[in-house]
Amino acid sequence: MSTTLERMALWASQLKFEDIPPRVLDKAKLQILSMVAAVYSGYSTRAARSIREVVLSSRAQGRALILPGGDRTSPTVAAMANAAASMALEYDDYLFMGHTGHSAVLASLALAQEEGLGGKDWLKALIIANEVGGRLGASVMLGPQSGQLWTHIHAPAAACAGAVLLGLDAQATAHAIALALYQPPMAMWPGFLGPDSKLMSAANPTRDGLQAARMAAWGLTGPIDILDVERGFGDHFAYQYLPQMLSGWGQSWVTDSLCFKIHPGCAHIASAVDGILELAGQFQAKHGRLLALADVRGIQVQTTLFGAEMHKLSLTSLPERLAPVHVNFSIPLSLGIAIRSGRLSPTELEESQLAASAEELMALADKVEVSHDWSLTLEMLEQMNQTLPLTDLLRDLDIRQMLAQRGDAGRQLGGLAELKPRDLLRAAGFLLNRAPQLVREVGRVARNGLGRIGSQEETPCDLGHAQFDQATMPFLCEVKLKTQDNEELKSRVDIPLGAAGRDTAETRGLVRKKFRDQAVRLLGEVQVEQALELVDNLEEQQDLDALGQALTV
Repeated sequence: MSTTLERMALWASQLKFEDIPPRVLDKAKLQILSMVAAVYSGYSTRAARSIREVVLSSRAQGRALILPGGDRTSPTVAAMANAAASMALEYDDYLFMGHTGHSAVLASLALAQEEGLGGKDWLKALIIANEVGGRLGASVMLGPQSGQLWTHIHAPAAACAGAVLLGLDAQATAHAIALALYQPPMAMWPGFLGPDSKLMSAANPTRDGLQAARMAAWGLTGPIDILDVERGFGDHFAYQYLPQMLSGWGQSWVTDSLCFKIHPGCAHIASAVDGILELAGQFQAKHGRLLALADVRGIQVQTTLFGAEMHKLSLTSLPERLAPVHVNFSIPLSLGIAIRSGRLSPTELEESQLAASAEELMALADKVEVSHDWSLTLEMLEQMNQTLPLTDLLRDLDIRQMLAQRGDAGRQLGGLAELKPRDLLRAAGFLLNRAPQLVREVGRVARNGLGRIGSQEETPCDLGHAQFDQATMPFLCEVKLKTQDNEELKSRVDIPLGAAGRDTAETRGLVRKKFRDQAVRLLGEVQVEQALELVDNLEEQQDLDALGQALTV
């Protein structure tokens, strides 16, 4: 019987460009624009510049480009420098389940340039990397390294993309991924939420993944059973490993679930920023002037469990001197900038801008109250369950095993480990009203004990059943603004701008605007339009030279 890695590699190595649905290709092209915009936004930051100088000091020769400066170097150096810049202002995209763009787009671009390949090759490789990275993230989503610490998915995703671009067969592709998984990176919160070290989160593993592909091309082997055996990948990265997520290859496409950030920052702040900007518009329409920080008496933000827990984490890293990363994960600071400037863009995150506005922003942050609302969390799960196999997943959960990890899980998601009777009653009441199918699944615990929910006869969870093309990625949030005149304004946002579930045409327009806004200051309008046209017709490009010229100064 083949291993999970061998099945993954067989699909990746045999996938034909013609097998990829057009809608998935369209999403991938938007991902290219979004990620290149993220690189441009972070290129001039102090931390990205430092990393770029260090990796370029190797003077490695090659055809891969560092964007937008145009330095030619090796694929590993280019991918590392570009990935670091793309993380500088948290302006990257994300999908179910992972922030795959750093490795999927940037690693495959670098190696495709080095190998002289064309647009079809690049698109296929980056989509394969999305599919691999998203599924690996989902398989260990119930673990200490989920969410922003999913850095371990970049090495295998880059390795798989690299193997495909190098034309490796299924067995060599499996060994490339296995080599990347043998020593996976493990990020830690203290290095992510404050220091410059955050920029290495995708840079190092993306480099390592490309190296693993080259090693496999030379015949090196790795542990191809690493996704199936005890003391393997699952045991190290999950409280409960979900290998069933490594399924549905070619049946469902996690690339369909891509979400694009319209405001720089962690996904959990997006709905709150959309909400406060909507309220600022209401204020202006009523009073004939812009909302100012001085107008704010207080702001209440009710959010999901994810948003509340990320807010708690952000409070542990506030320094004396504000840096972009502190704003990226702080709802109060992000709202302050949105009110002060009427927007939240990379311009407002420049260190000089933050230094000039720090006092005002910190004062506003003290007026913002962020709280978790169970009804919003449960509505979010209900919305996701309409297109994703969450009830199937519930059947496969081992409650006994999860409870045994309660202490560790509590440190990651304190709200789950600190449920009070009132919270349980609210959750139960909401579920009975709105999600009876979920209640039935959970109710099986009473009948079957604290083992696995569901009988062995039931069909196991298969990601092939997921309708990613119809999926929504909701981050529900309610924002209440009280002015100094005791006027109250309210806004609710379920799905932030650019996220899966929003209007397709709206998202396309916003992503193209994001690219234009970040590219025009570096390249000029004529070159920006050339780049957009080349990406629109990427599958017609026999090589990436023209696009590389259009994307560089």
